[in-house]
Amino acid sequence: MVKGIVFVLLLQISVGGTLAWANPTVDELPDVTEGVVPIIQYKHAQPLSGSQLTSVSEVEFIVTVKNKTGDPVVADSLILVVDTVREITGADISNRVEIQSPDGVLANGKPFFRIPNSAQELGPYSESEPVTIRVKNPDYLRFYPPNIRVRGLRRSPGEAVKGLLESLVQKGVLAPEEAANAMKLTAPTAPVPSDTP
Repeated sequence: MVKGIVFVLLLQISVGGTLAWANPTVDELPDVTEGVVPIIQYKHAQPLSGSQLTSVSEVEFIVTVKNKTGDPVVADSLILVVDTVREITGADISNRVEIQSPDGVLANGKPFFRIPNSAQELGPYSESEPVTIRVKNPDYLRFYPPNIRVRGLRRSPGEAVKGLLESLVQKGVLAPEEAANAMKLTAPTAPVPSDTP
C-alpha cells in the first residue's frame, strides 16, 4: 500500500514538476516572486513615521522569503533583487539612496543579495533565513520599504524524485533496489528515432 502511494507521488512529481535550467547565471534566473514571496520588516521601529522622527540617514530592513509554491526551491539559487525604492509621494528615488554591501549587481544595475541557506532546498510553505538590507539615505528622504523581487530555481522533477527516494530509503520505507527501480520507472524515456527523414 505504502509503495503504491510512493509510486503515485513519484509519478506526479515527474509529470507535474517544473524543469530547472543547468547552471544559469544570476541574470538568467527566473523571477519567482509570485510564488516565493518576500517578507520585509524594519529591523528597528518604523523610523520614517510618527511625529518624533521625520527622516534618518540609514534604514535597515530584515527580509525573508516564504515558499508558497507547494514545490521545493533550490536554496542556493535564491536571490533578492532590490527593484525600486519609492518616496512617500510615490516617486522612484532608487538613484538618490544607496543600497549598502550587496552581493552583486545585475546587468540592469539592480543590486542583489544571496539568501543564506543551511539546507539544499527551501521546502514548500517554509521560510528562509533572514537577509539584512541597509539603505543609506544621504538626502534624509522619507520612503517606503524597497520593492523586492525574488529570483531562483524550482527543483526539477528528476531532482525532486531522487531527493524523495533517498529520504524514503533513509527512513526505511524503501529498499535501495526498490528506489533504483522507482527512479527508472519515473525517468523520461528517450524519443524513438523515426525511419522517415
